[in-house]
Amino acid sequence: MLKTFEPAKGRNYDIGVILSAVFLTAIGVLMVYSTSSVYSIENYGDPNYYLKRHAMYLALGLLGMFAVMSVDYRVFRKLVYPAYILGIAMLIAVLVIGKDVGGARRWIDLGVFSFQPSEVAKYLLVLYLAHSLTKKRDKVDSFVVGFASHILVAGIYVILVLLEPDFGTATTMIAVLFSMMFIGEVRIRYLVPLGLVSVALLIAAVLTKGYRMRRITAYLDPWQDPLGAGYQSIQSFIAFALGGVYGTGLGDSSQKLFFLPQAHTDFIFSIIGEELGFIGVLLVILGFIVLLVRSLRVSLRAPDLFGCYLVFGCVVLIALQAGMNMAVAVGLFPTKGLTLPFISYGGTSLITSLTAVGVILNVSRSGIK
Repeated sequence: MLKTFEPAKGRNYDIGVILSAVFLTAIGVLMVYSTSSVYSIENYGDPNYYLKRHAMYLALGLLGMFAVMSVDYRVFRKLVYPAYILGIAMLIAVLVIGKDVGGARRWIDLGVFSFQPSEVAKYLLVLYLAHSLTKKRDKVDSFVVGFASHILVAGIYVILVLLEPDFGTATTMIAVLFSMMFIGEVRIRYLVPLGLVSVALLIAAVLTKGYRMRRITAYLDPWQDPLGAGYQSIQSFIAFALGGVYGTGLGDSSQKLFFLPQAHTDFIFSIIGEELGFIGVLLVILGFIVLLVRSLRVSLRAPDLFGCYLVFGCVVLIALQAGMNMAVAVGLFPTKGLTLPFISYGGTSLITSLTAVGVILNVSRSGIK
């Protein structure tokens, strides 16, 4: 039985984390409706189709958040190994029974809704690494125990995700692995070669797949193929240009009228730029910065290493995905198919992001006074 969480006396949940998460989630509800209403009417005859589903995912996410807030986070260590095995099972299952969309198997269809196992698996990886780095604290200098063991464990997840294929999520997993081993004080002489090898393998993964190479060339010069590989990037640029400083107004985007594909998912940040302008874009970025800074503060003030590593891993995942999504929208990264946490339409992403916020808040109330 899981014991009811009893917070440290006199401590409250971190208000900065709460306010930033609420703000970003509220922006998400508004923008999902704004970006999807026309598409919903065209395809489902109901302007609220995606909004209703987003509300359902939001309810599940809040349920997950409150659930993890009510249990002492230290109990999660007892679930580390079953959770890791569950992650492998889900990643294998999606390769076998997953729904094929555009040649990729990333979703398992449950009838009422679909979920993306890799979104769950990356947080299960954080849980494992937080436990392992804490447990092996006195042996992190060892190549086998402190370095190779973590590479092997994370490598299984990364390979399975690449087989879907999901290049963007695999990249974030590698980045969070490197980041957590770095703060876990694994020797730099091990991490530097890991970084170089990872970059080399990622480059090889790009060169061996034609569609990935087309994304790179489109990233370097989208106008070379304006109706093909460069189309999304160009339409995204147009959205930001139309928005200017103050935006065209909430709901008044022209790019969401079937000009910009995936306007309610991968490129929702572009529509924010069009409808809410530079001011709206800046507010969203500030929301993520506040969440990042306050969460790192929670990590530093955690009462134990496990809490420190767990919060750090969760917020790094959120920050990495948010940064990569926004970078793609403004043309700083090639297109990757990553959602914007809390804001994009995407059930698994919203549920896992809010649950991760619950973990951060849990640790914040247990932290050093």
